[in-house]
Order: sequence, then C-alpha cells, then structure tokens
Amino acid sequence: MWIIIIIIIAPVFGLFAFSQIILPLLVAWPRATKLGREGRLKKPIPIATFLVAPITWTALLCVSFWAVNKYFGEYLELYCSTLGVTLVIIIAQIPKKTETLRQISKIRGKTT
Repeated sequence: MWIIIIIIIAPVFGLFAFSQIILPLLVAWPRATKLGREGRLKKPIPIATFLVAPITWTALLCVSFWAVNKYFGEYLELYCSTLGVTLVIIIAQIPKKTETLRQISKIRGKTT
C-alpha cells in the first residue's frame, strides 16, 4: 500500500518542487537579466524574486526526504530514484521552455 503512495506522491511532488527550484534559476533569472541589459524591462526585478521559490521548495524537499526516511525508511531509495527521474524530466524541458520564451518575445516585439 505505502509503495503505491510513494510512487504516486514522489513524481507529483517532484514535478512541483523541481520546476520551482530549477526553472526560476536556469530560465527566468537569465532571461530577466538579459532583458534588463537590453533595457526592455520597465523596472528592475529584485534578485529575491528568483530566490524565494527555490529556497522554499528546497526546504520542503529536505523535509520530504526526512519524513520518508523516518516513517518509510525502506522506501527511501525508491523515493529518491523516482525524484531523480522527475528531475531529469524537468531538466529536459529547459530547452523547450527557452525556445518558447524566445518565440513569445519575438511575437511581442513585432506587435509593439
């Protein structure tokens, strides 16, 4: 019973956590920095905006590791491997997200 719950919870939680950790740091922050250098931002975006979500979700991820280790220690390896697969999926999406952002900026640039 618990193995099914771990297999269901880990990918869902991993998708939320890793997308909130990885994407702001590797997609949004560099994009905002580039737009700021080009002078296309109306006002600068504080760095804290890009760090709050990753720090929060990293803490939640650590708590989840602790909880699984404490209450379901025999499933920790399964939990970690499931989260690892989810991390690979999120990282594989980065080039697609970057290309989508480029296309959106081209469309907005033509209409303005």
